[in-house]
Amino acid sequence: MVAESKHLTYKICAQTQQSCYLAPYSLVSMKLSVLLGTVLLAIATAALVTTNPGPEAYIRYVSNQAETYLTEEICPDLPPSITELLGGQCGEVVQSLQPQLDTLIRDRTQRFNLAIASIYRTSLGIPNFPMLPQYRVETLGIAKRFITYRATEER
Repeated sequence: MVAESKHLTYKICAQTQQSCYLAPYSLVSMKLSVLLGTVLLAIATAALVTTNPGPEAYIRYVSNQAETYLTEEICPDLPPSITELLGGQCGEVVQSLQPQLDTLIRDRTQRFNLAIASIYRTSLGIPNFPMLPQYRVETLGIAKRFITYRATEER
């Protein structure tokens, strides 16, 4: 009956070209919309909080990224003397250094936990070797994913 009354009221308003006052229906509709929006926002927030990746997931992510970078970008461009010194096994050397790399990442990372996401700031480089570049990496962790939004090289 409410639907018929609402439809009839709209029809009368349209025919007489008057503005009609439908406050009770509009107010209920608005309250339902606000309630629905609040529930959806709470669900989305809870989902983001539960999928905020932790430090161990970040360490795995950076470690994998560093290994890929070293084996695909650095190893092929090494001078022949260093390649010979490594016995042509640069990729294997990188893999064997993985535990040390994980420790380095863990020790040189700051996490800013925002509940729904985390910002990770990592300073990578080999301590006590100023002739080698340092890298600063900033990454957003959200919804079980990582997005590196800044990576800079410092000498």
